[in-house]
Amino acid sequence: MIQRIQTVFLALVVLLGVAASFFPILKFIGMDGSALMNLYKTTVVENSDIILTKNMGVGAIQGIVQLVALAAIFLFKNRSLQIKIGKLIILLIAFQIAAIVMYSDTVKSVLIASEGNEPAISFELGAIIPLLSLICTYLAIHFIKKDDKLVRSADRLR
Repeated sequence: MIQRIQTVFLALVVLLGVAASFFPILKFIGMDGSALMNLYKTTVVENSDIILTKNMGVGAIQGIVQLVALAAIFLFKNRSLQIKIGKLIILLIAFQIAAIVMYSDTVKSVLIASEGNEPAISFELGAIIPLLSLICTYLAIHFIKKDDKLVRSADRLR
């Protein structure tokens, strides 16, 4: 049914994806200034019109994660497919984390080329959102499996 706990966890994945677009992921602090990385671009803090790099891949993967999680909510009648889609969501979040690392290296190399020294990197609030989404997806899969086991044991008794 749609009112189960796994639905709450999958809805949290969708809501965390919406929240991710409002928070920066990383902050690069160099000698000449600092830059903020969000889901779609990396901009200079002092002048947000200056875009250092475009990292649309992270935002695109986040959008796909949201759509797949939303679709998984409505597949409550097919628990085995819901488990497979949950595993797909975990894989997509892993790709998103890898894309964040890749784009941060790109930004770091751009800043090294312009400043000559390596910038310090600090994690912002948006950096924990993929991890929270990963945990919520894992918990959703756990409770889907638990429901599937309960239904199978009830079918055995009949």
